[in-house]
Amino acid sequence: MNKGIEFDKMIKGGGQYRMSLRELANSRRAECLLGVSVLVLHVVIALLVDRPDLIWDEGRYLDGAVNLTKGSFVTPESPDIVNGPGYPLVLAALLGLNVPLLGLRLLNSVFMALAAWFSFRTVLPYAGRGWSVTVALVTGLHPSLLRVAPFLMTESLAVCCVAGFAWAFTAALRSEKIAWRPILLAAFAMGWLTMTRVFFGNVIMASIFFLLILLPIWKKARVTLLRALLMLGLAFALCLPWLAYTKSKTGDTLCWSTNAGELLYWATSTGHGENGHWFSDIDAINKPELIANGHREFYQAHYYLPVKEREAAFKKKAMENLRANPVGAFKNWLCNWGRLTLGWPRSFHAEELLMLVLVTANMPLVLGVLLALGVGCQKWRSIPPELYLLALMSFIYLGGTSLLPGLPRYTLVIWPWMGLVVAMVLNRHLRLRLAD
Repeated sequence: MNKGIEFDKMIKGGGQYRMSLRELANSRRAECLLGVSVLVLHVVIALLVDRPDLIWDEGRYLDGAVNLTKGSFVTPESPDIVNGPGYPLVLAALLGLNVPLLGLRLLNSVFMALAAWFSFRTVLPYAGRGWSVTVALVTGLHPSLLRVAPFLMTESLAVCCVAGFAWAFTAALRSEKIAWRPILLAAFAMGWLTMTRVFFGNVIMASIFFLLILLPIWKKARVTLLRALLMLGLAFALCLPWLAYTKSKTGDTLCWSTNAGELLYWATSTGHGENGHWFSDIDAINKPELIANGHREFYQAHYYLPVKEREAAFKKKAMENLRANPVGAFKNWLCNWGRLTLGWPRSFHAEELLMLVLVTANMPLVLGVLLALGVGCQKWRSIPPELYLLALMSFIYLGGTSLLPGLPRYTLVIWPWMGLVVAMVLNRHLRLRLAD
């Protein structure tokens, strides 16, 4: 076949990206090299930082996995549902094979490699190989994710699901005819993402709500909206067993987890020196600055109550905080945007060198998103409908997350969505074409 023959990657609403056979072959080599490189790098880092003890949230996820091997996610003695079963289910399968702790941790290297590969494949039809590699490298090698990926933390699986969803979702919406394979893959990815990071359950419900509103208004994109509703509806259906389980444990309908009250408590707390940063129960009881602000007394009285009573007490106190000092709560909200993007400010914490690394890594991403948003608002007619929908879900996620204490890694998990929009808009309208 003649290498001059061109393949047209049709993009609805915005022209086409043309790729020759040689470019296609180069892209195949690039994505293979990318995936292998990210995998090897994460394996090496995991081996270098491996330790015999558990840190951060590793104990909670491993306990959930052990419980699942015994037939239940939470025990009657401790029915606290802080996180979903998505990641513990993966760990439980490996525990059944007697995989050691290092092996469990190394699985995240596979998730990160897949996340980079999915990101590459998602961006390629919209902005070419240069932007595909760039977005994929940010996905697989960002410092926030490099820091947590070697341990039993959910970010690696979450970003893999986010990137996989973006790839399947855009492919399903670009297809001229209904394509069940990407539709089912997108539904599975979003469903597993929600079981891994249960806040995405709210993203699914809010997105369905807005899509239903848009359906009679955005008539030109009716087919796109209906397919998107189908994928999100199937994803929600996959979550129904989990919602039935939480209802059986709490009695509450649409209960995704049982720690929202505690997060709202810290988000609205405006004691001296506080800015909405989250603290653990150990901090609340032992940290002098928090004791002075009355947190020890409240925690000792309410934190160890039965889960449902504890949640009610924390939510009640959060509402009292909000009514008592709405301006202070608003300042906490503004500070939380700083934590979500740059990891700063944090109450009663000495700033670390890591903050400078995050500022250096995240500031260009923040500026890129803002620039793409500004340009996109002016050139909105040329943006494909599927990118509008990913942008909508990104805004829903970030808006909801901003109401709770956040960290940069919470934002980074949806970079594959934001990165696609940034790459497409800047490549097309500012002619920022990275070398292919």
